[in-house]
Amino acid sequence: MAFINHLNEVYELAQEDSELGRAIRRALKIIEDGLERYGYSLSLYYTLLKTKATFYLLQLCAAYFFYARSKGLSLAFNGGKDCTVLLHLYAAVLLRNTSYSSSSSALLTVYITQPNPFPEVEEFVESTIKRYGLDLIAIEGPMKQALSVYLEKRPSVKAILIGTRRNDPHGERLKDNIPTDPGWPPFMRIYPILDWNYTHVWDFLRRLKVPYCKLYDLGYTSLGSIDNTHPNPDLLNPNQPCGFDRAWKLTDETRERCGRY
Repeated sequence: MAFINHLNEVYELAQEDSELGRAIRRALKIIEDGLERYGYSLSLYYTLLKTKATFYLLQLCAAYFFYARSKGLSLAFNGGKDCTVLLHLYAAVLLRNTSYSSSSSALLTVYITQPNPFPEVEEFVESTIKRYGLDLIAIEGPMKQALSVYLEKRPSVKAILIGTRRNDPHGERLKDNIPTDPGWPPFMRIYPILDWNYTHVWDFLRRLKVPYCKLYDLGYTSLGSIDNTHPNPDLLNPNQPCGFDRAWKLTDETRERCGRY
């Protein structure tokens, strides 16, 4: 019940007349549009509501929509803060519009792995699979080949939700919806939080008490592998047990990736 309440709070927070509220509203709309186009028809479900269809019929239709036709939309997840935000937003949309349940293991997800990952990240990914009911396929990179393998395993997927933000590498020229480049596995890339900033991300996670990878409490602000990721030097604080402040205390978001080498 607590998990369901947390998801319902997403739409409540979206009603705030604040920068974060507006950012959430826009992200939810992008996800809902993606679900309408690549998952199932929300408009048909709402038509049934207006015609006062029986509760049984509504439940039956919702189950059909979610289990049989939501397979066209997937989500990229690697345990980072941005895709954690996106996953929580997506689960909130599914809860409001389908028969989604965290115990169903039916939320399509792809995890493109890299060599020498942090054990803390792998632990968080595993706990997230259980928390949200993910149908997660982990595939070793590089990205292009991994996506080809994923689409072979999940040929119904036509679009993937991705948690890239504008200040990420190669993020400045992206759009909310953009097809993959020529020569890449063909699908629509959807970026619901493209225009979110670092503060939006942490305000969302902390206000809604969304679980996140414990490395962010140890001074890490951007996660890669053990080989190329260290705590952010801007958060150095000898008064903390680990020697660093938590990620959300970073004040200059242009320094977000200063722990990546």
